[in-house]
Amino acid sequence: MSRPGSILSRILWMHAAALLATTLIVASAVYLFLDSTADRLQRQTLTAHAETLQRGLVRGGDGALYLRGEAADAIRGSGASFSYRVIDKGGRVVLGARRGARVDDAVPRDPGPSFFRQHSRRAVFSGLSVPVGQGGGLWIVVIQNLEHPDVIVDDIVQQFLLWGALLIALILAVLLAVDLLIVRRALRPVNAASSHVRTLDVHDLDVRLPDAEMPTEIRPLAVAVNQALDRVARGYGIQRDFIADAAHELRTPLAIARMRVDAVADAEVAAALRANLDQLGRIVGQLLDIADADNAPPIRDVVDLQALAMAAVQDMAPLAIRGGRSIAFDGGDGEMAVYGSARLITRALGALIENALHHTPPGASIIVGVHEDGTLSVADDGPGVAAEDRPHMLRRFWRKDRSGNAHSGLGLAIVAQVARVHRTMVDYAGTPGGGATFLIRFEPVRSSPTP
Repeated sequence: MSRPGSILSRILWMHAAALLATTLIVASAVYLFLDSTADRLQRQTLTAHAETLQRGLVRGGDGALYLRGEAADAIRGSGASFSYRVIDKGGRVVLGARRGARVDDAVPRDPGPSFFRQHSRRAVFSGLSVPVGQGGGLWIVVIQNLEHPDVIVDDIVQQFLLWGALLIALILAVLLAVDLLIVRRALRPVNAASSHVRTLDVHDLDVRLPDAEMPTEIRPLAVAVNQALDRVARGYGIQRDFIADAAHELRTPLAIARMRVDAVADAEVAAALRANLDQLGRIVGQLLDIADADNAPPIRDVVDLQALAMAAVQDMAPLAIRGGRSIAFDGGDGEMAVYGSARLITRALGALIENALHHTPPGASIIVGVHEDGTLSVADDGPGVAAEDRPHMLRRFWRKDRSGNAHSGLGLAIVAQVARVHRTMVDYAGTPGGGATFLIRFEPVRSSPTP
């Protein structure tokens, strides 16, 4: 199935085809009109010359034909493109140019006036054959050389074809350029709506297309898109509320289950149950983190990214040391002011550090860094993330190895959600020497210049 082209190109192609067809029809009509008018004028001129010759023909005392002086002067004054002769039934010239010679058999000798055309290697001739008197056996033949410089009517028609074609091409190009400007101006509301839709985000589902400002032809589409967005917003809200409500409702049963585990006599069974409940508690906590990030309003608070990173390293250090790993902070001495939510950034940092602890072997090192452009990084020297897994690693509940139960697949999803709330994204880069580095760039607060 071929891909449909743009509306602009379709309109221009159809308009160009319509203009070309209309122009060709009009040009052909004008050409036919000019050609028929030129042919009529030629016939009128030939007839007038033939009538002048017929009035001026006289027979002398010797029986020969002569042309009276005024008629001869009229014929000579008509121009060098005309010639005349009088022929008999056999086609022999009895008066005029080449007297005594025979004319071409193509010259008609009919009972009435007959127009004809002759072609030679160098010229085209238009002629008229008119009988002299009634049954006299003679015909007056008037011929005009159409290639002679004196004949301009045919030249005008031929020049019309050449210059008319050039003029048509120029007019067509100008009209298409004007059409391009008109159509682009007419499609501005559509392009503006497309740009508007491109800015839509799950955190800003209240934005709608301004359907009242749309052209009549596009308004039904804009209304349909807004209705679809309403349904998406309702569905997303139901899903978000369900996750938050389910996570909150699970907290109480989990607390009760933990208390009842203490009553289990078998220490090994109790330890296994307690580990499972801890894991379930972490999942519930992560679901609440995601719900919290989903419901976060636009953030313009100013926080010290460096202080948040140092605090996260201090909080996670006991867990890292207990697992046989090292964790350190790499940043400057001063503060790094950025726009963001301290609560959400702390959760994202915790999720990134937990992810590094989970995927690195004992003896690995984790470096949390803060950079001058507002970028937060968490790097490790573990195995890294395979190229084929990177497109999926930020999805909720995605795990490469689903056979185990220790990892929920929500950690990096929380990080991605926090990044989206802050109008940024999570980037991945390999750590030099091997490992994974996750980066989130926050908007730094620019200090105002001193007046």
